[in-house]
Amino acid sequence: MISEIAIFEASEPNIDLSKSDSPFKATLEQHLKTVLTFDGAQAAYYGQVIEKPHIVIVFVNWDNIDSHVRATQSAPCSKFPAHESSFRSNLVKGNGPGNVFHVPFKENMLDALQPKTSSGTIGDTEMVFAHFQPSPLPQAAKDAILESFSHVEPFIQRHGGLTGYRNGWVVESLSTPLLEKADEGKGKCDVYVNLTGWDKVETHMKFMETQDFKDNQHLFMDVEGLQGAEIVHARFYQV
Repeated sequence: MISEIAIFEASEPNIDLSKSDSPFKATLEQHLKTVLTFDGAQAAYYGQVIEKPHIVIVFVNWDNIDSHVRATQSAPCSKFPAHESSFRSNLVKGNGPGNVFHVPFKENMLDALQPKTSSGTIGDTEMVFAHFQPSPLPQAAKDAILESFSHVEPFIQRHGGLTGYRNGWVVESLSTPLLEKADEGKGKCDVYVNLTGWDKVETHMKFMETQDFKDNQHLFMDVEGLQGAEIVHARFYQV
């Protein structure tokens, strides 16, 4: 499985994807239902960035990256270009960020993307997009960085509220930042994506005030090649 991730600025101001009667939400869901009719598409999720509510993030899980490519290019999926054009014209603001990329998460990331709380409700997902140069990084360097980050989860779990933790490298080299208009002059970066499910955003924010966090943040911040990171939260909904 591979996850296609799309980040874009909403075409309408003041959207609220938590409201079931939102016209923007209804249009977005209808487009994603169309995507799920394509061969190889497994599931779709969408969310609104809490810190930047004009930014929408969509996840579509595919059998593999070839499934997504075939959906966009092959004759049986000739309806895809028209669908994509309609998606952009109806939902995407023209001059905002518009990134589409792929991450092969090694495990099902549902417990991070749709974290279930003890009461059965859906919690919030912390998303980290970390930018590394030079790009492309050697595979050995990527593996070493993942090994360094593997030590983060255990000390988070000591504080409770954590429901899932998944990570992976973006297949493509990207211009950054991803959540704002990219600075093309910086050159391409390799991007590491981390999804952490929390019962609520407030739990994560309180955790960042602990001494344990302050003593261990070097596990992330001091990694060689790190150029910057975007850290935000969203609540995701499944189509």
